[in-house]
Amino acid sequence: MFRWKRFFLPLAILAALLPCPAPACSLCGGALQQSPTLRQEAAQPNARMILFGPIQNVRGATSTELTIEAALRSDPVIAGKKVLDLGRYLPADAKNPPRFLIFCDIIKDKVDAYRGVPIRSAEGLEYVKKALALNPKDAAGNLDFYFHYLEHPDKEIAFDAFLEFVRANDQQIGQASGKLSAEKLRGWLKDPQTPPERLSLYAFLLGGCGGDADAAFLTTQLKDDGERTVNAYDGYLGGYIHLRPREGWETVVSVLRDGRKPLPVRLAVVRTVRMYHGWKPKESRDDVLKSLAAMIGQGELADVAIEDLRRWQMWDLTPDVLGLYGKKGFDAPIMQRAIVRYGLSCTEETATKFIAERRRSEPDLVKEVEDSLQFEK
Repeated sequence: MFRWKRFFLPLAILAALLPCPAPACSLCGGALQQSPTLRQEAAQPNARMILFGPIQNVRGATSTELTIEAALRSDPVIAGKKVLDLGRYLPADAKNPPRFLIFCDIIKDKVDAYRGVPIRSAEGLEYVKKALALNPKDAAGNLDFYFHYLEHPDKEIAFDAFLEFVRANDQQIGQASGKLSAEKLRGWLKDPQTPPERLSLYAFLLGGCGGDADAAFLTTQLKDDGERTVNAYDGYLGGYIHLRPREGWETVVSVLRDGRKPLPVRLAVVRTVRMYHGWKPKESRDDVLKSLAAMIGQGELADVAIEDLRRWQMWDLTPDVLGLYGKKGFDAPIMQRAIVRYGLSCTEETATKFIAERRRSEPDLVKEVEDSLQFEK
């Protein structure tokens, strides 16, 4: 895949700092959450044309040509043309020319090919056509379509299908999980060739459509301390909670209370808690609160729990949160800021009194935190 960036660095940095308008999957890779899917790319206003065909390099030429076999989206600027000069050089095998899906903008009547994705089969092209025709308002339903391509032989197609799950939110993924094939998910989870970054999602999805045997399998995986399994702990636990709610949430609290558990495992459990809050905020509320209380009590991840409580406007633990201020072990600057942020956001009377006291004794700290909160608005 190729992509040419056409923006100034300061604007790119600013965009990275802005909050995401729709939270993506809590169990999927953070870096991938910023990557657009083919469908999302096609929805951008600069995707004026979407073309498909083989590329080749004419002898002596300094740029690559695309033979247009299909135009998924066209423009009068290429009317009657069968070959398009991409304006850039791409390596191509003359004996077996690779086929590309090319996204183009039109700038002053000139074609600007800014992204290319290799498509290795006719089935891959049909996937793109069907994906672009899906109803964007049925996000959860569309995931059923993408599910069938998750392990497609064409790696670009399989990656794009996975990326659709990555970019979906927790509620959409949870809703889709009950309609999928448990048999396929079992096979993928047990296949050593399955990309490790997909295991967490697959394990969670199995919890939505699996049965008793799958609950036993997920339990076994939670006890496996191998790197491949530990890195997907959040998904295995999320799937287990779906199949065995009581035992699953007991595991959550137990791990979060135990400071001897490896930090990556505890952080994975935090992602699981966030997944359930994003998917079923009302149904999981009591268990989420117990989980956050365990984090606060253990201490090491207290600032993480406090920030989640604040963002989700769950004020049930306000006395516990504010009571930590200034205590030994909770007096680091990052912890103080987390508690003050919580106090400034909380609507409880005790929080109002707490902030009034902080304004008298630490006005600079309160002002600094207030300024940071302005970026959320």
